[in-house]
Amino acid sequence: MKHLYSLILFISIFLVSSCSFSQIALGPYNSEDYIVYYDDSIPESLKEMIDVSLNNSSAKDENKTRIYIRDFNSTNYNIYAGSALRSLEGEVTASIKLEIISNSKTNNKNIKIMKRYSSSELNPFAEQEAVRSLKETIDNEIFNQILLEVNFFEM
Repeated sequence: MKHLYSLILFISIFLVSSCSFSQIALGPYNSEDYIVYYDDSIPESLKEMIDVSLNNSSAKDENKTRIYIRDFNSTNYNIYAGSALRSLEGEVTASIKLEIISNSKTNNKNIKIMKRYSSSELNPFAEQEAVRSLKETIDNEIFNQILLEVNFFEM
């Protein structure tokens, strides 16, 4: 009985002492410290994603990190090969310029995402839908790259 009591005491002390871990921090930054400026060329869907994730505030404060997002450009390019009259593949490319300015440092970054798709679809509406879905994927990847660059800047 004495060994059982000491075993239960040991296990309970072990469990209590091992539960003293602190919460994992997802990032070293505070999302309230950003002011995001957009160019007219930035699509509204991308603006909404960035505003929600970075809690964009319009208050002017010199201590806040300023993020400038500008010069969004999206192009479609058809790749022709062989004897076919139609293109075999298409390429959707999007690029954006990102500038992050803090009190002590500045970071400029050009982000470019390129995706290819097969354009041998018999239905032209299906091809248009594929291009639209690729553009949404590209917007998501640009958003992820912006978040990654902001995290790297804050480290």
